[in-house]
Amino acid sequence: MSEKPIEKIVTPEELKHILENNLSSTDSCIVHTALSSFGYLIGGEKTIVDTLKSVLKDGTIMMIAQTADLSDPVEWMYPPMIESLQEKAFNSMPPYDKSTPIHYIGVTPEYFRTSRDVYRNNHPLYSVCVWGKDAREICRDRSYDMPYGSKGTLQDMYDRDAKIVMLGTDYESCTALHLAESTIGRETIYERAPVKMDDGTTQIIKFVNVDLDKYDDINEFGNYFESKFTNEVKKIEIPNGTITIVPMRKLVDEAREYWKEKDKKQ
Repeated sequence: MSEKPIEKIVTPEELKHILENNLSSTDSCIVHTALSSFGYLIGGEKTIVDTLKSVLKDGTIMMIAQTADLSDPVEWMYPPMIESLQEKAFNSMPPYDKSTPIHYIGVTPEYFRTSRDVYRNNHPLYSVCVWGKDAREICRDRSYDMPYGSKGTLQDMYDRDAKIVMLGTDYESCTALHLAESTIGRETIYERAPVKMDDGTTQIIKFVNVDLDKYDDINEFGNYFESKFTNEVKKIEIPNGTITIVPMRKLVDEAREYWKEKDKKQ
């Protein structure tokens, strides 16, 4: 039986037109992508990365480069690992360095990571990749503690009045919201991960964080935000989804208030 034919496409020129009409060349943007939302995007992840770099030629692009596969299996849920194998698995993990591939969050972030002039920071679980005028500064080495907190990479983008660009994704992929979760006084936890040191040895580092999965209400908050700040949100339909562009500061500030109120009720 033959496969279903491709019925919807987006060309590189069409994507560039959308982005040029809704972004400025000097913008700082955190970008999330879902290729399937385009139907069939000619050129795939290369088109996305090349087009972003062209449109934001005087700005800054950030993509998330999380490596959850290096986290402690004790914390795994999707799927969980049986207890008798957890320590063996953790002790067998390859250590993180800045060339570690990105798994589980799509092919576009990994293509972006390997593309020209992209920097990556030093966090073994919660790293980001950045291209553009502020890339080197944002990807400077810093403390492992509170990776999405007030001294982290997301704060740097908040300070630059960044835009969140969701290319077919929903708010579940919006990592910027972790800045809100990390700066409202929540109880801290400890995590650990293997890191490759400069001398080639592996060191298990422990760091402070907050629970980044406290509530399963991210899209619920996103709908609330869009209904409250209709004029702040840009939405452009594509064949199998929507491109959504929102101001990071407004989103994070509102999320802080939203979750602070929710936390009080727990």
